[in-house]
Amino acid sequence: MSNQPAVDEVINALNALYQSADLKAREQANSWLEQFQKTTQAWTTSDAILGTAELGLEAKLFAAQTLRNKIINDFAELGEAGALSLRDSVVNHLRNARSGPQPLVTQLCLSLADLAVQLGAWADPFADMTGSFLSDPESVSCLLEFLAVLPEEVLNERIILPTDFFRRRSAELLTRRAGDLIQLLVQCLQQPDLKADAHTRVLVCFTSWLKNGEITLMMMQNTPLIELALAALKADDSTVFDTAVDAICGIIYETHLDRDDEPEIVRVKNVTVEQQLVPQLNSVAAQMRADPLVVEGDEERIRGYCRIFTEAGEAWVQRMVLNTPAFEGLISALVDCMRLDNLDVITMLFDFWNILADRALEYTSSCDPARRTLTNVFDTVIDIIIRHLQYPSTYDASDSRGGWTAKERDEFREFRHNIGDVLKDCVRVVGPTKALSHPYAIMVNGISGATQLPWQDIEAPLFALRAMGAEVSPLENEMLPKIMDMFTQFPAHPKLRYAATLVIGRYTEWTYEHPQYVQFQLNYIAEGFKIREVAAASAQSLKYLCQDCAKYLADHWADLLKFYSEVASSGTLDEGDVIEFSEALAHVVSAVPEPNTSAAIESFCLPIGQELGALLQMPQLDDSEKQQLALLLDRLGVFLRYVHVEDNASAEALTERIINESWPLVNTTMQRLAGDAVVSESLSKFIRVLVEFYPGVLRPIVAQIVDAVVLAFQQTGLSAYLWLARRILNVSQSLANDEPESLQLVTQMIERLSEAALALFQGTSFSDIPETTEDYFRLLERAVETAPGYIIAMPTFPYVFQAAIAALEVNQYHAQMAVLHAWSQILNPTKRHIRMMQESKSQATLGGANGGPQGNPAALPTSPGGHFPSPLRSRRRSTRLDTYPVEQVVDLCTKHGFELTVKIMRGVMQLFDREAVSEAADLFASLVAIVSDGPAVVAGQFDSPPLPTMVEWEQAMLLQIPDANFPAVDKQSFLGDLSENIQARQWPKIKVLMSDFAAVFWRRNVGSSATN
Repeated sequence: MSNQPAVDEVINALNALYQSADLKAREQANSWLEQFQKTTQAWTTSDAILGTAELGLEAKLFAAQTLRNKIINDFAELGEAGALSLRDSVVNHLRNARSGPQPLVTQLCLSLADLAVQLGAWADPFADMTGSFLSDPESVSCLLEFLAVLPEEVLNERIILPTDFFRRRSAELLTRRAGDLIQLLVQCLQQPDLKADAHTRVLVCFTSWLKNGEITLMMMQNTPLIELALAALKADDSTVFDTAVDAICGIIYETHLDRDDEPEIVRVKNVTVEQQLVPQLNSVAAQMRADPLVVEGDEERIRGYCRIFTEAGEAWVQRMVLNTPAFEGLISALVDCMRLDNLDVITMLFDFWNILADRALEYTSSCDPARRTLTNVFDTVIDIIIRHLQYPSTYDASDSRGGWTAKERDEFREFRHNIGDVLKDCVRVVGPTKALSHPYAIMVNGISGATQLPWQDIEAPLFALRAMGAEVSPLENEMLPKIMDMFTQFPAHPKLRYAATLVIGRYTEWTYEHPQYVQFQLNYIAEGFKIREVAAASAQSLKYLCQDCAKYLADHWADLLKFYSEVASSGTLDEGDVIEFSEALAHVVSAVPEPNTSAAIESFCLPIGQELGALLQMPQLDDSEKQQLALLLDRLGVFLRYVHVEDNASAEALTERIINESWPLVNTTMQRLAGDAVVSESLSKFIRVLVEFYPGVLRPIVAQIVDAVVLAFQQTGLSAYLWLARRILNVSQSLANDEPESLQLVTQMIERLSEAALALFQGTSFSDIPETTEDYFRLLERAVETAPGYIIAMPTFPYVFQAAIAALEVNQYHAQMAVLHAWSQILNPTKRHIRMMQESKSQATLGGANGGPQGNPAALPTSPGGHFPSPLRSRRRSTRLDTYPVEQVVDLCTKHGFELTVKIMRGVMQLFDREAVSEAADLFASLVAIVSDGPAVVAGQFDSPPLPTMVEWEQAMLLQIPDANFPAVDKQSFLGDLSENIQARQWPKIKVLMSDFAAVFWRRNVGSSATN
């Protein structure tokens, strides 16, 4: 055997990988095998291993996997003749393995399917494989396995094909052969001499094509395939059961009614549903109820049944509403599915109940029998949901985590909120009053019985009340008054108090219409602040009560402020709760009538200002004092954010005075504590409130604010100040008296921050400061979008350009995206303006034929410098040719484009997150357009062909990639496609080309290993 030395090397490496006790030897063997799989020798060696009868399964399975990976990754290495020869060889290996282990058969079938997908010269794989394997009963299982994996491989994302070829090949392999497949499967079912598992293999194959969408309901008519799938549901084997579930769901999906269905197709679908599937599913429902595995709580069994009924419910929901009696069995099965205790599984039903509610309201009126039937169904579902909302009896309420892990707690919280949406659907159908009666009845039973029920039994209906709130009218007068009157009767339990307090917060719009409850609810909330477990709920509900019922609380502002001072200083509240309380007070103060508005504002702000001043007079601050200073800024900022004093001259004047008096305190804080991470966040949030909500007040001191922000960043490098600068930039027009002043404010701030950022980036890795990297480049993106002519003309911008190239190395996703978005904002408009200049030239030339200027670059609206400085603009794209600095960007791309190309290529190969590749590919396409057309366009040479610069750069870049990672044939193909698309100016195709390059490279070097 000529390949024997190579075969021996592979066998030795496999023995070391699987049998050696030496970890280092195993790692070396795995690395060698991975490299071997990328060589051209792997083709013949793997083929030789498969043809050696005495070798064991381990070696042959590795060889089959290697062939499959090579077919997917390196198909171009074969050539047409080599691919056809390999096909014949693999067919022979499959025939020899027909009685062998199933994993080997599957791998060989996958290799043949991947060949069939890519090898256009293989004219008819279906006929060839059928002719080779159907006549031998021992080989039919191989044929069915090949046909089962074929649809999956046609859609294999690792196989990258031209769109036109893929569409044509998919039709040849699947669409045109679907009818033949049905005949083949029926023929297999009728052959008595097949293996015992033949029916299961037929079902697997049928399901695969069905899931792919190639088999229609018309094809299944008058065949035993539907009955085969339904019968397989009774199998004890879980794999057969799951396959049957997939098949039945696929069959049900094919019964969806589409608008473009022809009358005969509609008739067939309706007959199949009403005469065949509905009766059969009624039997399946009875089977589910009696299935011992369901009773025992087998999750996969439960999931399978629920999938079937959910698929049927969603597919037939319109029929269900219009002909409810015929579907009562199915509806009953869906209700029974909701009763199951597996909370993870029943979530799949939630969308169905939403759709059913929508259709019931759309197609029926309140007096229709169908509506009455469905109302009873949703009535039942409400009680089921409330039971599911209960905390388990094992939950330890004395433990803040209930004895659960964080994951368990988060999952239950998410489940309750999701199933709460189903409750909203129930309310829409049943009606608010009747729906509210369910939790009310449960709570009455819980507090009035001789034996007190567990707290879980009362907390669940309270949560249900919150969930229903969005669908309950503020004018509801029957049930809600009874419910609110019950609150004082609940047992003293923190979980109940917490839930009841949140109910008050949910119904504050109702309270506005029923002001007699305001005082009671305010007192109830206030008492909750004294209970640590309830304080957060009290703060949230107080915020909503004050927001919606401010006019009823305005007379109590002094009492509320006193209470605020007590709880804020007590230490019983988390700071987040104090912030919500601060917001609540702002809403009430906004409703206080004159002449008391100013007094109320001053009563809140003055003590905070005094405490800030006292802290800043201290020569040194410890950590707790710094924390307190930050919290004071947060409270004052939130109050100023939500207090509204429009049309109140005295209150406006007071607010202006408070802001002006607070600035020296804020400035002093920045000078002393700008480097403190906690204080810097609070400073930035406070100043943001001022610039966004009081820009007119800040105009006299905006220059001081900008200076302070820039100085703080220069001294600390903290990202909070870049974040704040972006907020200042967003409202810069409101902060300035006129446009020139606004432009000066923006450009000076950005230039000074850029100088500081460049100094920071020079001595620090971008990956070590991802937050600063992200915030700087988000600021840069917004600045270039706002005033491109000014920002790109900055003396520092060439250095910013080079820093942005280096920043593409950052390894944190959000920072990566910020850098890429900044690049897009620089390059995409440049590409667009180059195209517009070319189009303008074309239009000018056409105009010259009618006496206009011809071929004169001076006739175009461009300045000698390539641009005029652009005025500050909104986020709308510029369409004027004299407002974007095309020449500067083209010059920078020409000088530094190779380095940028290298960073983009390395990024898509190994550094960028997969979700960032599309953005990078778009960036690459823009760069190609700029360096290809830009130099000629800015020189006025509009008729010049595209320059080959990018092809030369790419050629140099690809030389740095070893052929083992990206074969020479693929490099040449990439360069050829790139050159062709550049000459045709097909920039969108270049984006696709780069995306495909990234996918191929990842597939070869990241997505495969020696043992997969």
